[in-house]
Amino acid sequence: MTSDVIRKTVGDWVYRHLVNFKHQPDDDVIEPFAKALLIAAKGDRVLSQAERDWVIGLTAAKGGSEQLIEELKNYSADEDIEQVISNHPFSNQGRRALIYTAIQACAADSEYNEGEKVSVRKIAAKLEISEDVVKQIEDLCQEEKTQLIKRVKLLYPDGHPMLVEDNGK
Repeated sequence: MTSDVIRKTVGDWVYRHLVNFKHQPDDDVIEPFAKALLIAAKGDRVLSQAERDWVIGLTAAKGGSEQLIEELKNYSADEDIEQVISNHPFSNQGRRALIYTAIQACAADSEYNEGEKVSVRKIAAKLEISEDVVKQIEDLCQEEKTQLIKRVKLLYPDGHPMLVEDNGK
């Protein structure tokens, strides 16, 4: 299989099984979403390597092109968030998903700090998402993290050499 076929297969699987979409979108949809995540994660003025790697991994899993992946590796995340999200073709339908995923990206380095929370709320305000909804999404992310830890402990009670320390211990 060629890398394009593999990319399409993986991207379609991720979209179908994680968000129930029929197929993956093109880079013109994936790119502003990924850039918005990096801008949010840099809300504390630091874009950690773990945060960048998380966004790049998600973008690759969603079928982002090799060109987009390379661009994100060096993206400064200093653009105006309003301009970036206004370029997103389905920002109205996907706006809550952007907030949800931004919180995950911010927490990829095991910390969702005050600067990142301010950044997420700034994006939410521009997308006309209420503070109450942001709080519900933050709670959902925390519940999912708790569920992941519970699942790992249940499935691997004696540990596993490939477990990420933060997720199972």
